Amino acid sequence: MPRSALCTLGLCAGLLAACGGEEPPANDTPAPTVGDLESQGQLPTLDRSAGLAGPDAGGNGIRDDIDAWIAGRQATPELRAALAQLARAYQASVVRGSQDAAAALDAAAQSGQAISCIMTHSASEAEGMQAMSVLRKMTANTRERVQAYLAYARALDGAVMAVSDKDGCDAQ
Repeated sequence: MPRSALCTLGLCAGLLAACGGEEPPANDTPAPTVGDLESQGQLPTLDRSAGLAGPDAGGNGIRDDIDAWIAGRQATPELRAALAQLARAYQASVVRGSQDAAAALDAAAQSGQAISCIMTHSASEAEGMQAMSVLRKMTANTRERVQAYLAYARALDGAVMAVSDKDGCDAQ
C-alpha cells in the first residue's frame, strides 16, 4: 500500500476514535458556589473580612458568624456552652496564639479544657469530633487566619501539657 494511503487510513482511524462514541453529553450545569450554598442555608455564612479577629458585636470572644452557628445548632444548652468555650479557645489560638510560646500554650490549654467539655456533653464521640472539626475550619476560614493557626501550631511544636481529669467546662 502506498505511503499516502497509509497516512490517510491512519488519519481516518484517529478521527473516528476521537469522535468518542455514544456517551451522554456532559452536564453543563455549573456547580453551586460557596455563596450560593450560603444563601440557600446549606452552609453557614462566614465572615471573610481582613484581620484575624473578625466582628464580635457581643464582645464574648467569639466571631459573630460562629456565634450564630452555635446558636442555630440543635443541641443541649450544656453542649452549646461547650461549643462556645471551644470557639473562644480557637479564636484565641488564631488571634494571640501565634505571638509567642506562652500565648500558644495558654490557648492550647483553653482548647484542651473545651475539648474535654465538648466530649462530656456530646451524644457520641463522633458528634463531638465532628463539632470540633467544623469549629476549627470555620475559625481558620481565610488565608490570614489559616497562616495564624499554623503559626500557633508551630509555636506549640514539642510542647507537653497536662490534661485534667475533670470535665473541662467553664463555670456556668
